Amino acid sequence: MIRKLVLLAITVFLAQPALAQVKVKRCLSEAEIKTEQLVRHGIFLRESGNRCDEYNPGTAKMWKDFDANVGTRFAQQTAKRKKLFEREFKTKALEVMTYFDGRLVTYYRHYPLGIAYCGNIEKLLKDVTKKGWNAFVVQAETIQNEVRSDYKVCK
Repeated sequence: MIRKLVLLAITVFLAQPALAQVKVKRCLSEAEIKTEQLVRHGIFLRESGNRCDEYNPGTAKMWKDFDANVGTRFAQQTAKRKKLFEREFKTKALEVMTYFDGRLVTYYRHYPLGIAYCGNIEKLLKDVTKKGWNAFVVQAETIQNEVRSDYKVCK
């Protein structure tokens, strides 16, 4: 346990200079904020759905089916997001985008699972499976609202 805490402390300490280097210089439009929310929410549901399958069998399949149905929309959002990163981080766009994605994936892959958490994931996946892309967009705006505090929003 102590070893894990020490490793976590070292990771946070080493990540601080990297975080300082990846601040958005200008601001993001409302459309770009929504794009980032959608991408993050997709990562969240993918990782959580896959991991929660042991608590609630079928969540991994629900995610895969949803992804198969709206994959082109995910690809569009990812392409928009790539352009945003290329604009903001001209020489390091791929590196910074990979850092952000890796941070999210690592977080969700190590998030403690439980009956309540996985029950909520199952509910979210059932909702998007039943109602489609529009339900996913609403979820993304609500659940991924920290995007507004992570990035400067254009006024």
